[in-house]
Amino acid sequence: MDQRNDTVSRWSLQAAEFRRGWRPLVACSVGTGLGLSPIPAYTAGIFATALQKQYGWPRGEILFGIIFVTAALVLLGSSIGRLTDKIGARRVAITSTIGLGIALMLLSTTGSNILTFYAGWVLIALVSLGTLPMTYAKVITGWFEHARGLALGIMLASTGISGAIFPFYLNALIAGPGWRVAYLGLGALPLLIAVPVLLVWLKEAAPREGPTAAVEADGLSVREALRQYRFWAAAIAALCVGAGTGGLMPNLMPLLADNGLTPGAATKVLAVLAISVTIGRLLCGWMLDRLWAPLAGTILIIPATIAAVALTTQPGVVGSTVAVAAIGLIAGAEFDLVAYMTGRYFGRRHFSELYGIQYAIFGLGAGIAPASYGAIRDHLGSYHPVLLISAGLFVASAAILLTLGRYPARFAGAAH
Repeated sequence: MDQRNDTVSRWSLQAAEFRRGWRPLVACSVGTGLGLSPIPAYTAGIFATALQKQYGWPRGEILFGIIFVTAALVLLGSSIGRLTDKIGARRVAITSTIGLGIALMLLSTTGSNILTFYAGWVLIALVSLGTLPMTYAKVITGWFEHARGLALGIMLASTGISGAIFPFYLNALIAGPGWRVAYLGLGALPLLIAVPVLLVWLKEAAPREGPTAAVEADGLSVREALRQYRFWAAAIAALCVGAGTGGLMPNLMPLLADNGLTPGAATKVLAVLAISVTIGRLLCGWMLDRLWAPLAGTILIIPATIAAVALTTQPGVVGSTVAVAAIGLIAGAEFDLVAYMTGRYFGRRHFSELYGIQYAIFGLGAGIAPASYGAIRDHLGSYHPVLLISAGLFVASAAILLTLGRYPARFAGAAH
């Protein structure tokens, strides 16, 4: 009976948090979904085809533009986090979203010299880092305590929705007025949709009264956190997962082709990827509110490890679909896991800066791995070695996570 009452009480507290914080949650979801996180991943390939046709640039050189985002994240991620902690997430998010929209529109002026295209991506990288999840996670951790994991999952699931919409929207514009208008249309989304929502609904939670107030304001200093094993262990675990999934996902189409699938069959297999990424974010969020975060991460890492190994055996359409779905689940869980653990292990006082460092280390792995995996495939003539590398990275990540120990009591809050 006591357990049942505890469950009902937890649901009641979670429902109360959603009633209180649904508007900021919607704002964070819209801002994330139309921010820098999904746009390069889901649109670069679409524009690469059009730019290659227009100017004859090699596809690899076009996609190289995304590297500037990775470099900016590694170099400036912690600074953006520090700025968010200092002046507030609202100012950072709104300013960066406006900058992102304008910078995307400026890509429509790209000329025949590819350096003009790279200059556009440098500008995007510099002005829009504040639209990444590390900014909005600061807001979510303030509004949600008992349902924090699920709220983070909902916020991050918006990137999957964007990923499903962008191809239809942009391909229609490219097929009609052309790629220049498509860049204008892409830039209009953050300006015309995200900015108004952020202006009206993005607010950080007011400090709560009572015994939880001190806990909410508490947290390690950046220097204290950087001296802890837990901080670097969590960062290395995030880097391993980021590299393991980030290296595989852009290479899945040629990988499946190497495994004997026809282009049509491979496309159908990959259709489940965006869905599984979205499900992974929601599932991980739900688990984080009920389980110790490293355990929740390990539960999702194990199927992805098995999936990576299974893809070396050419498992056919059905087996490949299951394997890709399993990889998508952990790919969707990465951001939730890193954000949640940052708050539970190090507190909220310097959350954005610490999460920015963790996010940058994760981004380093996710940014370098795709090209590295492609180079290994070109050199060895097979994707089997990189599949085994990903499996090894997943195992290493789970092993490291399980060494983190309990949350410090002062930051644990409602977590188990």
